[in-house]
This record gives sequence, structure tokens and C-alpha cells, in this order.
Amino acid sequence: MEKIKYIWLFIIISLLFLSCKSGKQGTFCPKSDPLYNSFTAINLNEDNLDIDLSGYISNFKDIDSIYFRNGAFTYDKSNKILHIESEISDLHPISTINIVKNNNTYTLICIKHAKKIKEIQFIPNKLQNPKSVKIAGDFNAWNPDSLVMQKMEDKWIAKLHLDIGLYQYQLVVDGKWQNNTPNYDTISNGIGGYNTLLDIKDECQSIGFWLKTESFEENEIKIKANYIPESLYILWQNQTIPIDLNNFSDNTYTFNIPDEAKQLKRSYIRVYASYKGCVSNNLLIPLNYGTPVKDTKLLTRDDKHNSIIYFVLVDRFFDGNQENTKKLNDSRVASKSDYYGGDIIGITNQIENNYFNKLGINCLWISPIFQNPDEAYQEFPEPRRYFSGYHGYWPISSFDIDSRFGTEDELKSLITHAHENEINVILDFVANHVHEKNPLYRNNKDWATQLYLEDGRTNIRIWDECRLTTWFDTFLPSWDFNNPKVTDTISEIAIYWLNKYQLDGFRHDATKHIPTIFWKTLTKKIRTQFPDKSILQIGETFGSRQLINSYIGTDMLDGQFDFNLYFDIRNCFADSIANFTQLIESLNASLYTYGHHNLMGNITGNHDLIRFITYADHSILPGEDEKEAGWIRDIQINNKSSYKKLQNLAAFTISIPGIPCIYYGDEIGLPGAGDPDNRRPMQFNNLDSMQNETLITFQKLINTRRNNIEFIYGSTNVISVSKSTLIIKRQYFDHYSFIIFNQSNKTNKININKHLIKDTDDFLKLNNFDILELTENYQISLPPYSFEILTKK
Repeated sequence: MEKIKYIWLFIIISLLFLSCKSGKQGTFCPKSDPLYNSFTAINLNEDNLDIDLSGYISNFKDIDSIYFRNGAFTYDKSNKILHIESEISDLHPISTINIVKNNNTYTLICIKHAKKIKEIQFIPNKLQNPKSVKIAGDFNAWNPDSLVMQKMEDKWIAKLHLDIGLYQYQLVVDGKWQNNTPNYDTISNGIGGYNTLLDIKDECQSIGFWLKTESFEENEIKIKANYIPESLYILWQNQTIPIDLNNFSDNTYTFNIPDEAKQLKRSYIRVYASYKGCVSNNLLIPLNYGTPVKDTKLLTRDDKHNSIIYFVLVDRFFDGNQENTKKLNDSRVASKSDYYGGDIIGITNQIENNYFNKLGINCLWISPIFQNPDEAYQEFPEPRRYFSGYHGYWPISSFDIDSRFGTEDELKSLITHAHENEINVILDFVANHVHEKNPLYRNNKDWATQLYLEDGRTNIRIWDECRLTTWFDTFLPSWDFNNPKVTDTISEIAIYWLNKYQLDGFRHDATKHIPTIFWKTLTKKIRTQFPDKSILQIGETFGSRQLINSYIGTDMLDGQFDFNLYFDIRNCFADSIANFTQLIESLNASLYTYGHHNLMGNITGNHDLIRFITYADHSILPGEDEKEAGWIRDIQINNKSSYKKLQNLAAFTISIPGIPCIYYGDEIGLPGAGDPDNRRPMQFNNLDSMQNETLITFQKLINTRRNNIEFIYGSTNVISVSKSTLIIKRQYFDHYSFIIFNQSNKTNKININKHLIKDTDDFLKLNNFDILELTENYQISLPPYSFEILTKK
């Protein structure tokens, strides 16, 4: 018996040895070493020169050394903080943090994002003699008190330090809001008025430095650049592949895929380059046992970039079990703010009916299903209406499922059915607050932030000034995450839900109202306890791109919803006088901030915003309160062109980098003003012709993305742009597509140079619009508010 035991021990040790491979740098054992997982790049700026490495390294015991390669630094072993001492202006465009362990070197890529100095001037007219001039914009949360202009002779001046991007602002002159002088451009504010436009341009755009995947054969990959880079970093997982810039031939660089990649079903090649101080688009190449993935059939629901999210508001989606429908029947609660009866079984039914498969969805985001109160509560803001907790965001229990939504077994059944259909399920997790009846709060009231501020104000919905402490309502206390017990307890609740129900991730509510220590703690627990599972975390933050990005990274969230880009998308596609030039500036700002292969959520809409189709239909009058409009009027769609505008928005949203996120009902053009009118019951039957056309268009768009890998991992290039027309090219190796838009109220003839498309017979047309061959160009004629997608066969 003792002999058999030793034989088994020998076999186990041998297998462990064989599962690792000794290479030139050291022992390769990716399955047991989290340092082999791909790290996202770190954006370095004036406010981010302290890098907390504890979110990247789970065990410091075997670390030999840590150093910053491209500048002066210090490393504090006690708190695991690497501090970059060099001025941001002195740093290279791309620099690295290197971690040496067992003779292996793991590399963290750092991208310099130096802010630009922009001076704003205001020259009053002859009738004005202001005593005070302030600036309120999306760069300071529209808080005029945070940016006061200084008077210098006959003008008022303020200097701003901002990242690249499009910004909107207004002046507050002696308490009155106005746009700046006519010398400044304006942009629609979306509610019938205009704001002053501030465009912080990237000088590198004029250089236009780019990379693209060229070809591969056997274990060689060729990449191409339009200029020979000054610096080039190619990483397999987190290990750099040796580079010799002298080996560029015809602007093409060839490198070998490491042999170790053949051991892993999924690993990644990442490429970063700079030229004349400018950083190119990065490349991301997924490998399948060491071979670049070109067929989307090899992608699974574990590949996060492959995600297509569909947001289900449970109570408003589908009633699969009428026995659990329990309205409050409170005369103070209007029907649209009471329970409708949607439930977990209803979602499962639609999975079984193949609704999501036909649409092309592979990730369901379901709204919170925690137990909510059985009585109505009056909201703090005027007009102080009464609501039920139908939406799920008032948890009186952090562990129980609301009986009106279903049972534990029904949730487990939903997730089982989803996984059998290759669909992930992520839960809307409410970490910021609970209901006052929640036992966790009732037993630990000192764990909450203060409801009343020192100056006597009630700390309700002071979103930006009191961002980390404000309550959502008087009955919804916010947790104080400066208390380590709170951070540990709430993160353990999230782990409980992942463990018990085999969830695939979270949509995190109110992300910006929670300090980063919580997100780092939760993410570290997830990586430690689920090392072999792909867990998607996507957050919700309204604010600047810089604020949104401060919550994203290997050590925190995978991504957040890109509201800044969405608002610019919305304004462009809803307006009959579109401005694609401004939209592309906004897209470039997002790619600059989050990277060209980001996991940002590109939404068609959400439950806090007026439905896009209602916005495009101009059903909300200029200056009208969008929430009140939904209470006093039955808002419907009056113009067929509004559906076409919605289809254009979907085409753009689904074809750009990031994760497309479909808000339930948008695929049929469900109308709705502000909350709660934008949360109408889903409609599955008796669709009219435009609703049915829109549904078919969404299906074609989503499945085009799912079946063409360039939309998932390809580079993004703007081929041509005007105010009302746009051509974008997505390319990944020899797979490429063109997305063409006409966003005007008349037919437009759009030319594509023949050097881009040698033969139109090589392409599939999504909408089958005719293409005319001219001498130097192909010409496609697009009707008003339409698009075409050409995919290479």
C-alpha cells in the first residue's frame, strides 16, 4: 500500500513538471501563475503616478525585483506602491514596469497621457460689466463654483488642464448662464439648446501613426505600420518578445509566436508602438493553442471582447409566472411605478423561445433581484411621488431573491439554460447603498455615511460635491467604504452571489460613488477565488472620461458604460443636421482614453435616460422636463424616420470597439420619456412594420458582428468623414469591413476609392444597396438616414 502511494505521488509530481516548461527565462507554468494573465495598460498622468501593484501581484513572496524602466522611481515594499518620480513631461510615450520572478520578467505597459493647457477667454459685450464670471462644464461636473475666471483688463481668463477630447460648457455671468462669445463653436445640449464647445485636439492625429495586423503563417505574425516606430513593444501575455527595430522591411515587422502559447487554449499577443512622441493604436491578437484566431466560431462566452450585452429590467420584461405577481395596490403609487409582474421564469422562457439566440445576444444583464420592500416610499425630490421597489435597487436583503421575481431554483435554472445556449448572465449588483430595513444596516448604522452635512444640508443626491458620501434618498443609506469592515463585508456578499449561482459577472450600480479601495478589494477576491473563470465587471459612472477611467484596469473593473460617447452618438444620430466630424472627435477621445481594444459598454440607451427613439422623434419639447413629460402625456413615435435614425445609431454602436449593450425594447423602437416612462413593458407580439424592420436590422447587425472577427479584434480607421456622411473600416489580418453612413434627410452618393475595394463582388452587403462603378471610385447611393455594411467574403 505504501509503495502504491509513492507511485501515485511520483506520477502527480511528473504531471506537474510536464505541465510546466523550462524556457530561457525560467519555469513556465501559466495555469498556476496569475502573472501570466494579460494586464491592461496603465494610463499615466499628473494625477496617476502612484501604481498600487497589489492588484497585479497576488503573492510577493517569490518576487526578485520590481523596477520602472524609463524614469526615476521609488518602490515602497510595505504598501506595494511604485511611485514614479519623473515629471510626466519627461516620460517616454510608452514606458514599462517590470516584475522579475524566478528569472522571468513580466511587463506592465504604461501609456503617457499628459494633459493639455487650454485657455478660455470671455470678452463681455458693451452692455455687460460683470462682477463675477464662472465656468460650468462636463469637465467639472457642471459646478460653476469650482472654476472662477480671473479678470485681466477687458477680458476674463481661465486656464484648464484637460485630456484630449470634446467638452461642453457654459459661462455663469453674475449668476446667469450663457454661452461664450460668437468666436466659440456651439453644440446641441440635447434639450433644445446649445452649449459652448471646447475641443482639445490631439496633435498626433495630424501625424496619423497606425498599426495593423498584416498576415500570419505557422508561428510567424507580420504587423505593419505607416512609419517605422521609435519604440515597439510586443507582448505575449505579460512577457515581452525581443524586438529589433532594424528588422522592419517595407514597414512590416515579423515576429515569432512563443512555443509556450501552444499549451494554452487562449492567450494574447499585444502590440504597442510610438513615433515622434505619438502612441499608435494598440493591437490585440487572441491565440488558440498558439495560432491567431480568425474564425469567430473559436470564440466562446469566456472571450470578453466577444460579448453582446442585453439589459433586462426584470419586472418589465416578461411575466412567466402570474402567481408571483404582487402589486402594492397603494393608491399613492401610479401604475407605471408599481410592479408589472415580470420575473425570472419570464427570462428563462425567452431563452427557451430562442429570442436571444435569434437576436445574437451572448450576455444577459439582469436588473437587481434582491428582496425589496413590500410598501411604497416617497422620493425626496419634488414632486415627491410614491414608488414601489419594482426596479430592485432598494435591497432590504442582500442575500434573498425577491419573491415577486422568483426563487433560488428558478435563478439557477435560468443560468443553466443560459449557459446551455452559450449565454452569460451578469447581475446588477448594488454595493453603494441598501434600504433602511436591511438588517445589515439596522445592526450597523455606524457603517453608513452621514445623512446631514456639517453645514446643515441634507446629503441627498449631491452627486459630485459629495460624490463618495451622498445618499440616493432618505431611506437609502450609503455605505462608508472608508471603514474596512464595510469593504470586506459588501465584497463578500458579491462573492456569495458568484459562488452560489455561478454568475458570470456584475454590472455595478453607482460605481463613482464608491471609492476605488472597494473595487480593488472585490477584484482581488474574484481573481483569487475564481482563477480559471472569466468574470466580467462593468460599471456605471456619469462623469468625465478621466473619472470613468479611474475605475478601470486589471486591478478593478473591466470597463464602464461610455456615456460621454453615447451622448455624442445620440446627438449626432437624432439630429437631422448631423455632425460626424464632432462624433469622430468623441470616438477618438474614447479610444485615446480607454484604448483601441477596450471593454467599454456602448449603449443604445438605458433605464435612466429618455429612450433614443423618443429623443430622435422630438417628442420631448425644447426645455421640457423629460420625466414629467412621461407622466402627463402618452408619448408615441410619429415619424418613420425616427426608426431609421435608431437603426443608424445601432449600426454605429455595434460596429465600433467595445461591448455593444442593448437596452431591452430598443431593438423594436420601444418609446419612452424619462424614468419611469422609459421602462415600459416589453412587447414581443403584434409589432408594426417599422418595429419589425428595426428588430430584423438589430438581428442582422448583431450577427454580422458575431460572425466577423474584425468587429471584435480589428483596428479602426476613419476612411472619410463629412458632416452627414461617414465611412469606417475595421480590419483584422485579411478580414475587413466598411461601415457607411448617411445621416441626412436626403439621398447621398458616397464614394469609396478603388484602392480600398478592388472588386465589390468580394463583399457581402448587409442592406443590399446598389454600388456603381466609376473610373476611380465605387459609388454607393444611400437613402436618408441609412447605412450599409460591406463585409469581405
